[in-house]
Amino acid sequence: MTHYSQEMAEYRGETYFAGEEDGTHVWLRKIPGETYEHAEGFQTYGNRELRTVPAKDLDAWYQETCKATWRGQPFNIVKTENGKAEAGYAGGEYVWARQNGLEGDQYNGFTATLSTGELEDVQVDRTDFLQRWKEKNPG
Repeated sequence: MTHYSQEMAEYRGETYFAGEEDGTHVWLRKIPGETYEHAEGFQTYGNRELRTVPAKDLDAWYQETCKATWRGQPFNIVKTENGKAEAGYAGGEYVWARQNGLEGDQYNGFTATLSTGELEDVQVDRTDFLQRWKEKNPG
């Protein structure tokens, strides 16, 4: 199972949140609570530490999307940590959502913190952005 369902990059052997800056650079953002050996070059914006690096210098750049079912209903898993999954309800049965203790409403969506041991039919799809970038930018 993936730890985060969002765009990530690996740079100098360390993992960061990421996003495309322009056609040749990627921004990296330190993950809160993580310790980094290579901390130079980051600038602080509020409570976020960011840096831009050339895409060609990345070890990996990808997004893993995780989907699962809980009690027979579909969920998008946003983050997993310590046996818990932050999840967004992907179904449309609002009465079921309320009956099963999900937070939110039918207009803004429902979320829940679920035990990873209770998830079924877990599917992780990986999109490799670095490979796509290399195909468009050979050499």
